[in-house]
Amino acid sequence: MTREQALSLTAEDRLIYFRDVRLKHPQISNVLEKLDLMTAPDTGTSIALLVGPTGVGKSTIVRNFEQQILRNHMKQMQADAGLIPVISVEAPATGERAFSWRTFYHRLGEALQEPMMTRKQETVYRDGRASIRPVMTGSTVAALQLAVESTLIHRQTKVIIVDEAVHLLRNLHGNTLENHLDALKYLSNKSGAKLVLVGSYDLHGLLDVSAQITRRCSIIHFQRYLPDKEADVLAFQKVLRKFAAHFPIEGAEDLPSVAQAKALQEACIGCVGILKETLVRALAIAMREGNRWRNGFLEPALLTPAQVRAIHREALEGEAKVDGTICGTGSFLAASRQVKENQIRAKGAA
Repeated sequence: MTREQALSLTAEDRLIYFRDVRLKHPQISNVLEKLDLMTAPDTGTSIALLVGPTGVGKSTIVRNFEQQILRNHMKQMQADAGLIPVISVEAPATGERAFSWRTFYHRLGEALQEPMMTRKQETVYRDGRASIRPVMTGSTVAALQLAVESTLIHRQTKVIIVDEAVHLLRNLHGNTLENHLDALKYLSNKSGAKLVLVGSYDLHGLLDVSAQITRRCSIIHFQRYLPDKEADVLAFQKVLRKFAAHFPIEGAEDLPSVAQAKALQEACIGCVGILKETLVRALAIAMREGNRWRNGFLEPALLTPAQVRAIHREALEGEAKVDGTICGTGSFLAASRQVKENQIRAKGAA
Protein backbone atom coordinates (compact mmCIF):
# COMPACT_ATOMS: atom_id res chain seq x y z
CA MET A 1 0.00 0.00 0.00
CA THR A 2 1.26 3.47 -0.90
CA ARG A 3 1.11 6.53 1.35
CA GLU A 4 -1.58 8.02 -0.90
CA GLN A 5 -3.73 4.92 -0.49
CA ALA A 6 -3.16 4.95 3.27
CA LEU A 7 -4.48 8.53 3.50
CA SER A 8 -8.00 7.22 2.85
CA LEU A 9 -7.87 4.77 5.77
CA THR A 10 -9.32 5.30 9.23
CA ALA A 11 -7.06 6.79 11.89
CA GLU A 12 -6.58 3.38 13.52
CA ASP A 13 -5.68 1.69 10.23
CA ARG A 14 -3.24 4.49 9.34
CA LEU A 15 -1.41 3.91 12.61
CA ILE A 16 -1.25 0.18 11.83
CA TYR A 17 0.01 0.93 8.32
CA PHE A 18 2.82 3.17 9.60
CA ARG A 19 3.80 0.77 12.41
CA ASP A 20 4.28 -1.91 9.76
CA VAL A 21 6.69 0.23 7.70
CA ARG A 22 10.14 -1.39 7.71
CA LEU A 23 13.19 0.44 6.36
CA LYS A 24 16.52 -1.03 5.35
CA HIS A 25 19.17 1.51 6.32
CA PRO A 26 23.01 1.29 6.47
CA GLN A 27 23.26 -0.09 10.01
CA ILE A 28 20.74 -2.84 9.24
CA SER A 29 22.59 -3.80 6.05
CA ASN A 30 25.89 -3.91 7.93
CA VAL A 31 24.49 -6.12 10.70
CA LEU A 32 22.76 -8.45 8.24
CA GLU A 33 26.06 -8.99 6.40
CA LYS A 34 27.84 -9.91 9.64
CA LEU A 35 25.03 -12.21 10.73
CA ASP A 36 25.18 -13.95 7.36
CA LEU A 37 28.95 -14.40 7.75
CA MET A 38 28.91 -15.61 11.35
CA THR A 39 26.10 -18.15 10.77
CA ALA A 40 27.69 -19.65 7.66
CA PRO A 41 28.84 -23.30 7.96
CA ASP A 42 32.35 -24.07 9.26
CA THR A 43 33.14 -20.55 10.50
CA GLY A 44 34.06 -21.82 13.97
CA THR A 45 31.26 -19.78 15.55
CA SER A 46 28.54 -21.68 17.40
CA ILE A 47 26.87 -18.69 19.04
CA ALA A 48 26.55 -15.18 17.60
CA LEU A 49 25.65 -12.48 20.12
CA LEU A 50 23.71 -9.59 18.56
CA VAL A 51 23.83 -6.70 21.03
CA GLY A 52 22.76 -3.08 20.95
CA PRO A 53 20.93 -0.37 22.88
CA THR A 54 17.22 -0.55 23.56
CA GLY A 55 15.18 0.89 20.70
CA VAL A 56 17.90 0.48 18.07
CA GLY A 57 15.79 -1.97 16.03
CA LYS A 58 16.98 -5.44 17.04
CA SER A 59 13.51 -6.93 16.53
CA THR A 60 13.45 -5.53 12.99
CA ILE A 61 16.83 -7.16 12.33
CA VAL A 62 15.50 -10.50 13.55
CA ARG A 63 12.57 -10.33 11.12
CA ASN A 64 14.78 -9.23 8.21
CA PHE A 65 17.37 -11.94 8.88
CA GLU A 66 14.69 -14.60 9.18
CA GLN A 67 13.10 -13.53 5.88
CA GLN A 68 16.53 -13.45 4.22
CA ILE A 69 17.23 -17.05 5.20
CA LEU A 70 13.78 -18.16 4.03
CA ARG A 71 14.30 -16.48 0.65
CA ASN A 72 17.70 -18.16 0.27
CA HIS A 73 16.15 -21.59 0.91
CA MET A 74 12.93 -21.13 -1.04
CA LYS A 75 13.75 -23.74 -3.68
CA GLN A 76 14.74 -26.35 -1.09
CA MET A 77 11.57 -25.64 0.92
CA GLN A 78 9.42 -26.11 -2.17
CA ALA A 79 11.13 -29.45 -2.82
CA ASP A 80 10.93 -30.58 0.83
CA ALA A 81 7.85 -29.49 2.80
CA GLY A 82 9.47 -30.64 6.05
CA LEU A 83 12.43 -28.25 5.78
CA ILE A 84 12.52 -25.37 8.29
CA PRO A 85 15.85 -23.56 7.75
CA VAL A 86 15.39 -20.97 10.52
CA ILE A 87 13.31 -20.61 13.66
CA SER A 88 12.90 -17.60 15.94
CA VAL A 89 11.76 -17.75 19.57
CA GLU A 90 11.83 -15.45 22.58
CA ALA A 91 13.68 -16.61 25.68
CA PRO A 92 11.02 -17.09 28.35
CA ALA A 93 10.66 -14.81 31.36
CA THR A 94 8.25 -16.87 33.44
CA GLY A 95 8.63 -14.98 36.70
CA GLU A 96 10.44 -17.90 38.30
CA ARG A 97 13.85 -17.37 39.86
CA ALA A 98 15.51 -19.91 37.57
CA PHE A 99 15.41 -19.88 33.78
CA SER A 100 12.72 -22.30 32.56
CA TRP A 101 14.36 -24.75 30.17
CA ARG A 102 11.07 -26.64 29.96
CA THR A 103 9.30 -23.56 28.55
CA PHE A 104 12.27 -22.79 26.29
CA TYR A 105 12.30 -26.27 24.74
CA HIS A 106 8.52 -26.13 24.36
CA ARG A 107 8.85 -22.92 22.36
CA LEU A 108 11.58 -24.39 20.18
CA GLY A 109 9.42 -27.44 19.52
CA GLU A 110 6.42 -25.30 18.59
CA ALA A 111 8.54 -23.21 16.21
CA LEU A 112 9.73 -26.47 14.62
CA GLN A 113 6.09 -27.63 14.32
CA GLU A 114 6.88 -30.70 16.41
CA PRO A 115 3.65 -32.33 17.70
CA MET A 116 2.82 -33.52 21.22
CA MET A 117 5.54 -31.57 23.05
CA THR A 118 3.76 -32.30 26.34
CA ARG A 119 3.96 -36.09 25.83
CA LYS A 120 7.62 -36.66 25.02
CA GLN A 121 9.22 -39.74 26.58
CA GLU A 122 12.80 -40.11 27.68
CA THR A 123 14.79 -43.14 26.57
CA VAL A 124 17.20 -44.35 29.25
CA TYR A 125 20.16 -46.64 28.48
CA ARG A 126 21.46 -48.81 31.33
CA ASP A 127 23.70 -51.87 31.16
CA GLY A 128 23.38 -51.90 27.38
CA ARG A 129 19.57 -51.99 27.49
CA ALA A 130 17.15 -49.24 26.52
CA SER A 131 14.02 -48.43 28.49
CA ILE A 132 11.44 -45.66 28.19
CA ARG A 133 10.32 -43.71 31.21
CA PRO A 134 6.52 -43.46 31.20
CA VAL A 135 4.85 -40.06 30.86
CA MET A 136 3.24 -38.91 34.08
CA THR A 137 2.19 -35.28 34.31
CA GLY A 138 4.23 -34.12 31.34
CA SER A 139 7.48 -34.42 29.45
CA THR A 140 10.75 -34.23 31.37
CA VAL A 141 13.26 -31.54 30.44
CA ALA A 142 15.66 -34.23 29.21
CA ALA A 143 12.95 -35.73 26.96
CA LEU A 144 12.13 -32.28 25.57
CA GLN A 145 15.81 -31.62 24.88
CA LEU A 146 16.18 -34.89 22.98
CA ALA A 147 13.00 -34.20 20.99
CA VAL A 148 14.21 -30.72 20.01
CA GLU A 149 17.67 -32.00 19.01
CA SER A 150 16.14 -34.71 16.84
CA THR A 151 13.65 -32.34 15.23
CA LEU A 152 16.33 -29.75 14.44
CA ILE A 153 18.26 -32.45 12.57
CA HIS A 154 15.22 -33.76 10.67
CA ARG A 155 14.04 -30.22 9.82
CA GLN A 156 17.59 -29.38 8.66
CA THR A 157 17.44 -26.15 10.64
CA LYS A 158 20.45 -23.91 10.00
CA VAL A 159 19.84 -21.02 12.40
CA ILE A 160 18.08 -20.65 15.77
CA ILE A 161 17.35 -17.03 16.74
CA VAL A 162 16.68 -16.38 20.44
CA ASP A 163 15.32 -12.88 21.11
CA GLU A 164 15.45 -11.32 24.59
CA ALA A 165 18.26 -13.76 25.32
CA VAL A 166 19.32 -11.76 28.36
CA HIS A 167 16.63 -13.74 30.23
CA LEU A 168 19.14 -16.61 30.14
CA LEU A 169 21.38 -14.61 32.47
CA ARG A 170 18.88 -13.59 35.13
CA ASN A 171 19.97 -14.54 38.66
CA LEU A 172 22.74 -16.77 37.34
CA HIS A 173 26.32 -16.92 38.56
CA GLY A 174 29.33 -19.18 38.35
CA ASN A 175 28.75 -22.80 37.40
CA THR A 176 25.02 -22.33 36.76
CA LEU A 177 25.70 -19.80 33.99
CA GLU A 178 28.42 -22.03 32.53
CA ASN A 179 26.01 -24.98 32.55
CA HIS A 180 23.42 -22.91 30.68
CA LEU A 181 25.96 -21.98 28.02
CA ASP A 182 27.16 -25.57 27.77
CA ALA A 183 23.55 -26.63 27.12
CA LEU A 184 23.24 -24.07 24.31
CA LYS A 185 26.61 -25.03 22.82
CA TYR A 186 25.67 -28.71 23.01
CA LEU A 187 22.36 -27.99 21.24
CA SER A 188 24.27 -26.24 18.45
CA ASN A 189 26.92 -28.95 18.16
CA LYS A 190 24.41 -31.81 18.22
CA SER A 191 22.03 -30.31 15.65
CA GLY A 192 24.50 -28.39 13.51
CA ALA A 193 22.37 -25.26 13.83
CA LYS A 194 23.94 -21.88 14.60
CA LEU A 195 22.57 -19.91 17.55
CA VAL A 196 21.94 -16.17 17.39
CA LEU A 197 21.31 -14.66 20.83
CA VAL A 198 19.74 -11.20 20.61
CA GLY A 199 19.60 -8.74 23.48
CA SER A 200 21.09 -5.90 25.47
CA TYR A 201 24.76 -5.27 26.18
CA ASP A 202 24.46 -7.55 29.23
CA LEU A 203 24.96 -10.48 26.84
CA HIS A 204 28.60 -9.41 26.62
CA GLY A 205 29.06 -11.05 30.02
CA LEU A 206 28.87 -14.46 28.34
CA LEU A 207 32.41 -13.92 27.05
CA ASP A 208 33.73 -13.93 30.62
CA VAL A 209 32.44 -17.43 31.42
CA SER A 210 35.27 -19.48 29.92
CA ALA A 211 37.88 -19.37 27.18
CA GLN A 212 36.15 -22.25 25.40
CA ILE A 213 32.85 -20.36 25.25
CA THR A 214 34.62 -17.17 24.17
CA ARG A 215 36.29 -18.98 21.26
CA ARG A 216 32.92 -20.19 19.96
CA CYS A 217 31.13 -16.83 20.34
CA SER A 218 31.15 -13.75 18.12
CA ILE A 219 29.74 -10.36 19.06
CA ILE A 220 27.85 -8.39 16.41
CA HIS A 221 27.14 -4.82 17.45
CA PHE A 222 23.97 -3.10 16.22
CA GLN A 223 25.33 0.41 16.63
CA ARG A 224 23.12 3.48 17.02
CA TYR A 225 23.71 6.51 14.78
CA LEU A 226 26.18 8.76 16.61
CA PRO A 227 25.60 12.55 16.57
CA ASP A 228 29.33 13.36 16.30
CA LYS A 229 29.89 11.32 13.12
CA GLU A 230 28.97 13.10 9.90
CA ALA A 231 28.16 9.87 8.07
CA ASP A 232 25.80 8.84 10.87
CA VAL A 233 24.08 12.24 10.90
CA LEU A 234 23.48 12.04 7.14
CA ALA A 235 22.25 8.45 7.41
CA PHE A 236 19.79 9.39 10.17
CA GLN A 237 18.46 12.26 8.04
CA LYS A 238 17.97 9.86 5.15
CA VAL A 239 16.03 7.47 7.41
CA LEU A 240 13.81 10.36 8.50
CA ARG A 241 13.10 11.30 4.87
CA LYS A 242 12.16 7.70 4.11
CA PHE A 243 9.74 7.65 7.02
CA ALA A 244 8.27 10.95 5.76
CA ALA A 245 7.59 9.30 2.40
CA HIS A 246 5.33 6.81 4.21
CA PHE A 247 3.83 9.19 6.80
CA PRO A 248 0.04 8.87 6.21
CA ILE A 249 -1.13 12.40 6.93
CA GLU A 250 -1.46 15.63 4.96
CA GLY A 251 1.53 17.98 5.26
CA ALA A 252 4.03 15.19 5.97
CA GLU A 253 6.44 16.86 3.55
CA ASP A 254 7.01 19.38 6.35
CA LEU A 255 8.75 16.82 8.56
CA PRO A 256 11.83 18.27 10.32
CA SER A 257 14.42 20.29 8.45
CA VAL A 258 18.11 19.33 8.54
CA ALA A 259 18.66 21.38 11.70
CA GLN A 260 15.65 19.83 13.41
CA ALA A 261 16.69 16.36 12.25
CA LYS A 262 19.97 16.69 14.19
CA ALA A 263 18.04 17.61 17.35
CA LEU A 264 15.63 14.72 16.75
CA GLN A 265 18.56 12.32 16.36
CA GLU A 266 19.88 13.36 19.76
CA ALA A 267 16.40 13.15 21.33
CA CYS A 268 16.09 9.58 20.00
CA ILE A 269 19.66 8.68 21.08
CA GLY A 270 20.39 7.84 17.44
CA CYS A 271 18.12 4.77 17.56
CA VAL A 272 15.83 4.22 14.58
CA GLY A 273 13.42 2.14 16.68
CA ILE A 274 12.95 5.04 19.09
CA LEU A 275 12.52 7.42 16.14
CA LYS A 276 9.80 5.16 14.74
CA GLU A 277 7.96 5.02 18.08
CA THR A 278 8.21 8.81 18.39
CA LEU A 279 6.74 9.32 14.91
CA VAL A 280 3.90 6.89 15.66
CA ARG A 281 2.99 8.87 18.78
CA ALA A 282 3.27 12.16 16.86
CA LEU A 283 1.02 10.76 14.11
CA ALA A 284 -1.62 9.81 16.69
CA ILE A 285 -1.49 13.33 18.14
CA ALA A 286 -1.73 14.93 14.68
CA MET A 287 -4.79 12.89 13.71
CA ARG A 288 -6.47 13.85 16.95
CA GLU A 289 -5.62 17.56 16.53
CA GLY A 290 -7.01 18.37 13.09
CA ASN A 291 -5.63 15.58 10.89
CA ARG A 292 -2.86 17.71 9.36
CA TRP A 293 0.82 17.55 10.22
CA ARG A 294 2.70 20.25 12.12
CA ASN A 295 6.22 19.88 13.49
CA GLY A 296 4.92 21.04 16.85
CA PHE A 297 3.38 17.61 17.30
CA LEU A 298 6.86 16.09 17.68
CA GLU A 299 7.77 17.54 21.07
CA PRO A 300 4.91 16.00 23.08
CA ALA A 301 5.75 12.67 21.40
CA LEU A 302 9.41 12.67 22.50
CA LEU A 303 10.85 10.61 25.32
CA THR A 304 11.06 12.41 28.64
CA PRO A 305 14.45 13.79 29.78
CA ALA A 306 14.64 11.04 32.41
CA GLN A 307 14.08 8.36 29.75
CA VAL A 308 16.68 9.90 27.43
CA ARG A 309 19.19 10.09 30.29
CA ALA A 310 18.69 6.44 31.27
CA ILE A 311 18.82 5.05 27.71
CA HIS A 312 21.77 7.22 26.71
CA ARG A 313 23.76 6.23 29.82
CA GLU A 314 23.07 2.54 29.18
CA ALA A 315 24.13 2.94 25.52
CA LEU A 316 27.41 4.65 26.46
CA GLU A 317 28.24 2.03 29.10
CA GLY A 318 27.40 -0.78 26.67
CA GLU A 319 29.50 0.68 23.86
CA ALA A 320 32.48 0.96 26.21
CA LYS A 321 31.90 -2.62 27.35
CA VAL A 322 31.95 -4.17 23.86
CA ASP A 323 34.80 -2.03 22.52
CA GLY A 324 37.48 -4.35 21.18
CA THR A 325 35.28 -7.47 21.20
CA ILE A 326 33.10 -6.74 18.18
CA CYS A 327 33.19 -8.96 15.11
CA GLY A 328 35.52 -7.49 12.47
CA THR A 329 37.56 -5.22 14.79
CA GLY A 330 40.55 -7.53 15.28
CA SER A 331 44.08 -6.80 14.10
CA PHE A 332 47.56 -8.32 14.41
CA LEU A 333 48.71 -5.29 16.42
CA ALA A 334 45.80 -5.55 18.87
CA ALA A 335 46.39 -9.29 19.35
CA SER A 336 50.11 -8.77 19.99
CA ARG A 337 49.40 -5.96 22.47
CA GLN A 338 46.88 -8.12 24.35
CA VAL A 339 49.29 -11.05 24.63
CA LYS A 340 51.98 -8.76 26.05
CA GLU A 341 49.55 -7.24 28.56
CA ASN A 342 48.49 -10.73 29.71
CA GLN A 343 52.12 -11.74 30.15
CA ILE A 344 52.80 -8.66 32.29
CA ARG A 345 49.72 -9.38 34.45
CA ALA A 346 50.76 -13.03 34.85
CA LYS A 347 54.28 -12.04 36.02
CA GLY A 348 52.80 -9.47 38.42
CA ALA A 349 50.45 -12.06 39.90
CA ALA A 350 53.34 -14.47 40.38
